[in-house]
Amino acid sequence: MMKKIENLLKTSYARITTSEEPNEKKWVFSSVHNRAFNYNSSALFEYVKKYHPEIQAFYVMEDPVERKKLQECFGKESIIDTSTMEGIRKVLECKVWFTSTAPPLYGMGFRKKYCIINLWHGVPLKKIGMEQENLGWMTKLYYKYLFADNYEAVVTTSEELIPVMSRSFLVEQERVKVWGQPRNDKLFEKINVREQMQKIFQKEKLPEFDSLLLYAPTFRDDGETRLFPFEEFHGENRGRAVEQLQNFLEKNQCIMCIRMHLYEKEGYEWLKALDRPGSRIRFLNEDRIEDIMEVLVMFDLLITDYSSIYIDYLLLERPILFLPYDREAYLKTRGFNFDYDEVTPGPKPKSYAEFLNSIEGLLYNEMNYVENRKKIERKFNKIQKPCSEDICRMVKMMCIR
Repeated sequence: MMKKIENLLKTSYARITTSEEPNEKKWVFSSVHNRAFNYNSSALFEYVKKYHPEIQAFYVMEDPVERKKLQECFGKESIIDTSTMEGIRKVLECKVWFTSTAPPLYGMGFRKKYCIINLWHGVPLKKIGMEQENLGWMTKLYYKYLFADNYEAVVTTSEELIPVMSRSFLVEQERVKVWGQPRNDKLFEKINVREQMQKIFQKEKLPEFDSLLLYAPTFRDDGETRLFPFEEFHGENRGRAVEQLQNFLEKNQCIMCIRMHLYEKEGYEWLKALDRPGSRIRFLNEDRIEDIMEVLVMFDLLITDYSSIYIDYLLLERPILFLPYDREAYLKTRGFNFDYDEVTPGPKPKSYAEFLNSIEGLLYNEMNYVENRKKIERKFNKIQKPCSEDICRMVKMMCIR
């Protein structure tokens, strides 16, 4: 909170002492707490840098280590540090601001001079923003005046989601735009899977594989995520269950990559011990791939619970398996915008044996979920092609006179 207050005070001073009009050919991009290079903001920033030389594109990064990496990649002048007055003034020089979370600077009345586009970072299967439970009136006021009133547009992926995004972000439905997600452009690119795997795992000798599985559970605000939520994995028979999984992956020539937020926490030493050269069970956390969208296209099957990553994955027309083992508890603490069973087109195994059988079935005969997946894809993914160029065009029409 102190960082936000500091940002607000510095920004207020910079605005008072700056009389210049922002430059329409300067665009700035930011993501989580101005300290992450991810989500739709990073994808669109890279696109603009590559294909729109007439635009000066900047990215906000307050983390010094990450800032140095980005400066080496994109040039020192392209990366802005908003923890300084100089950085704040540089943002104020830009007419167009893109964010995947909150704007890079805090203040009221930005819409008078700036065009702020919230690209967000996924389809709101779960309740987000103002739709979350137990938000106080102070939070709602803070959100409305510092965020909602400043947005020229909030971006989503289908007309079905316009009312949800309108309520969640406290903006009129007219300000919700069905433009798609720049990060999904990666799903339409061809990729050499084996070369990419070798790059990720630093040229380790990988076992031969025909299929890649991605296990990507949702981060839980309250409590830990249970990996493999079956009794066999949480008792004295765990060793036997792990061996059975390894044999299953070997038999089916699969590698399972696990992406989660608990890699450094205690309690999963038994899994971390499997993450070694030659193993068919590997972690794929942010230390190896910062943004999973960079490589989502290389997976043949997705395993998740409540993560909206599966809605992006639907664009690939590949099978999905769901493990909503704590659905009732999760529903009470977070809540859903849609009926979970209606919008999750895949099996939900309740036992370990059923889990393995479901994977095998999805890989080899799809178990009749193809039509269900197409139905949900049509519901949530209107944009069926790369969208970055279209977004640039729309923003120029909307924000540049």
